[in-house]
Amino acid sequence: MGIKAKITETAEKVYDLAREGKYDVKVNLFSKKTHGDKASGIKVVSARDTAHTKKWRAKNR
Repeated sequence: MGIKAKITETAEKVYDLAREGKYDVKVNLFSKKTHGDKASGIKVVSARDTAHTKKWRAKNR
């Protein structure tokens, strides 16, 4: 598998994760030095449900 195919496959997986809404996807490939942010790449964090979201989902099922 070539590098282009690997990048495409990874991008599709990240897109699917972001679209589901269960995960927060943060992409920081290029950062400015004025803000002091470090280029961290792709960060996938599980989105936690709030009490309101749990109640709303239970009500609308």
